[in-house]
Amino acid sequence: MKSAMKVAMNKAMKDAMTGATVMPRPRLSVLAVHAALLVLAAPAQAEDDPALTALTTPRKTVEIGVRAASDHTAKADEFSGWTTRDARLFGRLDLRGGGAWDSDDALRYSLLADRLGSRSAEVRAEVGVQGSWRIRLGYDELRRQQSDSFRSPYLGVGMSTLTLPGNWVVPVVPRINTTTPNARGLSPEATASNAIVSGASVPPTAAMTAQAAALQAADLPAFRHVDLYTQRTRHSLAWEQDIAAGWSWQAGLAREHMQGLRIQPAHSRAVGGDTSSLLPAPVDQDDQTLHLGVAYTGEGAQAQLRYEASVYTNHITAVSWNLWASPSTTGAVSTAPGNRYGKLLANGSLTLGPATTLQAHASYARASQDEPLLADSTALLVPVASAQALVVSESAGLKLLHKASARLGFSAAYKHELRDNRTPVQTYGYYDNNNPATGTSPFAYLYPQLSGLGTNFNLNANTPYSRRVQQIDLDAHYRLAGGRQLRAAWQTQQTRRWCSGSWINCADAPDSTEHTLRLEGHGALGADVQGRIALLGAQRRVHYDENAFLAVVPMAGQTPSTATGTTTGTLAGSSAAQALQSLGLNGWGPALGLNPVSPASSLLGFYFPGNNVLSNTLYGNQNRISELPGLRRYNQADRDRGSAQASLNWQPGDSWSLQGATEASSDHYTHSVYGLQRAQRAALHLDAGYHWRERYAVNAYVSHEDQRTRMASNTYTANAAAANVNGATAITGGCYATIALRNASNKIDPCLDWSAMSRDQTTTLGFSASANKLLGGRLDVTGNVSHSDGRHAVDVAGGNYVNNPYAGIAGQASSTTAATYYAATPLPDATARSTQLQLSALWRLGATQAVRVAWGLQQLHTADWRYEGLQDGALTQLLPSREQAPQYRIHSVAISLVSDF
Repeated sequence: MKSAMKVAMNKAMKDAMTGATVMPRPRLSVLAVHAALLVLAAPAQAEDDPALTALTTPRKTVEIGVRAASDHTAKADEFSGWTTRDARLFGRLDLRGGGAWDSDDALRYSLLADRLGSRSAEVRAEVGVQGSWRIRLGYDELRRQQSDSFRSPYLGVGMSTLTLPGNWVVPVVPRINTTTPNARGLSPEATASNAIVSGASVPPTAAMTAQAAALQAADLPAFRHVDLYTQRTRHSLAWEQDIAAGWSWQAGLAREHMQGLRIQPAHSRAVGGDTSSLLPAPVDQDDQTLHLGVAYTGEGAQAQLRYEASVYTNHITAVSWNLWASPSTTGAVSTAPGNRYGKLLANGSLTLGPATTLQAHASYARASQDEPLLADSTALLVPVASAQALVVSESAGLKLLHKASARLGFSAAYKHELRDNRTPVQTYGYYDNNNPATGTSPFAYLYPQLSGLGTNFNLNANTPYSRRVQQIDLDAHYRLAGGRQLRAAWQTQQTRRWCSGSWINCADAPDSTEHTLRLEGHGALGADVQGRIALLGAQRRVHYDENAFLAVVPMAGQTPSTATGTTTGTLAGSSAAQALQSLGLNGWGPALGLNPVSPASSLLGFYFPGNNVLSNTLYGNQNRISELPGLRRYNQADRDRGSAQASLNWQPGDSWSLQGATEASSDHYTHSVYGLQRAQRAALHLDAGYHWRERYAVNAYVSHEDQRTRMASNTYTANAAAANVNGATAITGGCYATIALRNASNKIDPCLDWSAMSRDQTTTLGFSASANKLLGGRLDVTGNVSHSDGRHAVDVAGGNYVNNPYAGIAGQASSTTAATYYAATPLPDATARSTQLQLSALWRLGATQAVRVAWGLQQLHTADWRYEGLQDGALTQLLPSREQAPQYRIHSVAISLVSDF
């Protein structure tokens, strides 16, 4: 009887604590969400002794109200679930109960519901007998509203087939080119401006203006508003059952459905050039999960065995669309395929003595995907009906914990992880994005069944990446006098990467090793001060392979022919891979200028004509995929990392609290000539609070974060023999004085190196205050305000050459200048300033009822040049979507009735 009473009392205390009136301190993560419910979730207090009530009677709360706002935008209400500014009912439930606290009845139940009335509602129900069984039911939904300024001319939005209106006119700028599609034709400003024709500025003729006006009159009205959003809905059921002393089992089912519209980039070359669209693609997918488990907890030992499974189904297998530059042509783009996943895992711990514990874990998982491959008329070589993808994952680990003395403890752990991708390697052949065939492929003789195989035909292999990780962790901590503690930890991690079945190494970094050292100290620095400091240093070293790209192009291991069906000359029996190995080069080739006399019959002259990069035609690919020497992918590159963190917590009295924290980190990619070279971060957080008589509280905080990165690359241009531009030869600026000198040195021109330094700064200020039990204990008032200022800046170094449109034109002052080198300039800053203000008042009508009134202000102003590229005529090859940088100023008000019983 006493045991049951104690369990019931503890449960009642926890339930009461979760329902007590709390004034939460605003969190920085919450500030990123500009649309939260304005109604606080605190129930009204009873007039009687709240401490006694909390101990004996679980609180039941029902709240129902109405909310309205001055406006609604996707960004302001991105995750709130509100989809309109109109008045809407909302509600919240917190119902708990069961057997009386002083009885033998251990039945307990609860029903918790929040954000009812919005599209982000959450409901949790639970019933069970303490120490015997428990059943949990769950329902929640989350709506993400991504954009309400997207525009599209396509019909059939919401379906997988998108078509253009019957009166669609292909955008063309007549005075520039009378046949090539050009999205500039959708812009009245672009089509009304002058053009340079034969070196002169020529205004459009009346006929050209009329043609452009007719085009815009037909196409611009077709752009209609499309809301981009996803709605996730989840149902769950879980059952926990105690079997016998120490034994229990659990089972659960869940189904998650997602629907909506998202942006799907689509690309084509059907008209002889690149054209792109941002399609409003439908989302319709399900994810069903199951888990079963059994657990044992006994004296000195515990163990768990669990099975998890999931089935993901995407009901939209592909999206087809009419090309805006060629309406009679239909393209198709695939979506994420369905898959299945199963995992068996076990873990446990065993006490080996009064100061020693051994922990162990192991798991085995299989993920498979065999959805049918989607092939169009340009995919001429598809050897299998599906990828037959299979990934087997294994993990195992041991950890030993030992307390050597009252002050000293340590642990040692070993972990092994294997991701074994067993997907068969196949060679697939296709043309890029509806490209027509050109020329004859040097590998056509290997595929006689594919007639007319062009030089722009892709013969690519899939690369099933696998990875093995072995990790050792050593950790020691020592307790000093006064409650202070020191800790040191060392970690060594070795990683190996490969592709089973690939004809050559596929991994940029097939082997890597990383060592990490952590030092930490924390504890009391005085009577009222607690402090913590942590230091970290890490070093990663890899064996980088700049020719790993060859795994994607198996023709690099075959001998190309210089005549259909044969191989001739000194190159007979030589492949691109053999040439690279023989010459000691990577795909970028020799670091040399133009060499027009190198004979085509030599390895260097054949595979690297003009000392340029390895010819992509000679490894069976339409696009060059070899890399710059010295380019390193940041996640597989040599890296030195350092970081430091420090914090102080000062409480000079019962009413005051002051906290401060700072952190700094630096990643230096030591051998990355190109790519990400450095990443740095620094942050400072300050927080102060004052509480008086348990009725008044104020809190203020400030946070500043600064992140910087440096990247480098090269705008490589092929060496060439051209010596003039329309007869003009001189260059203004740059590294070479004439066109001939520059073109002969394009590959090694130092003026084509560039770097970009980006900086992100965010400063956040906040203040909150609350006053409780005013006016005879009937009124509670709370308020908070926060302001965030973010800035993204990009500074660049380097530049590029631009040809002179008046080159060689008689009578023009600059006719002798062929090109000018322009130094790069910083990009405009992108800024975002947001402010949130919330005020709430709770008026108690009596012991069990109260009225809550809340008012809020949300304001956001952004300036982002990246949206300019989405406007009419901004880019020649992209169909505009007209999306705008988010801006809003919204007032909202809510009133609700809160009942406790």
